[in-house]
Amino acid sequence: MTDDNPPSTLRIPVAVLLGLAAPPIGLLAWIALSGSRRNDYLRSPWVRTGMALGIASALPLLTVAGAAGLGLWPDPNPNPIGLGLLLFAGGGVATVLIAAGIVLIGKGEPRTRE
Repeated sequence: MTDDNPPSTLRIPVAVLLGLAAPPIGLLAWIALSGSRRNDYLRSPWVRTGMALGIASALPLLTVAGAAGLGLWPDPNPNPIGLGLLLFAGGGVATVLIAAGIVLIGKGEPRTRE
């Protein structure tokens, strides 16, 4: 790792504050404020899988809410408890995967591209 772009001095406080409110957002803040190490995090298969799972678990709920807001859903005031539980479970697994990727990259495992 080269230190041509060091991590932000706000990385730890911002990640902790956001992590207390919403752990997935805290982890994303940690990655976003990591300077030149950001690309290492984003290349990690753990982080990529976690992000994809988080997005995939949120899309059904967002689709129902958006369709209801536009009047395209049969019920104008839906109660999609199942989709909310899917988001909660998927977000939990996504948070664990992203955290694992951050820890593995932080331990200094080399990521060579040869």
